[in-house]
Amino acid sequence: MQTQRINITLPADLARDLRKTIPGGSRSKFIAAALEEKLKRKKNLKKDLIKSLKLNSKIYREIQEDFKYVDAEAFEKLP
Repeated sequence: MQTQRINITLPADLARDLRKTIPGGSRSKFIAAALEEKLKRKKNLKKDLIKSLKLNSKIYREIQEDFKYVDAEAFEKLP
């Protein structure tokens, strides 16, 4: 695996906790694993949200249909 060196800035308390908890030679590996996990969860969350919206689209359309007359009446009363 090819690596690339980057510089990041962390809040002082987080950097201190990292230095106390993770040995010097393991920090890059630890940060890479944590970042990879966080990014994976974010990607999965987006996929799950899209999947949920597609699965629930029928229900959303039914609710929209149920309320279309109420919505129309409310719009007529707007100034």
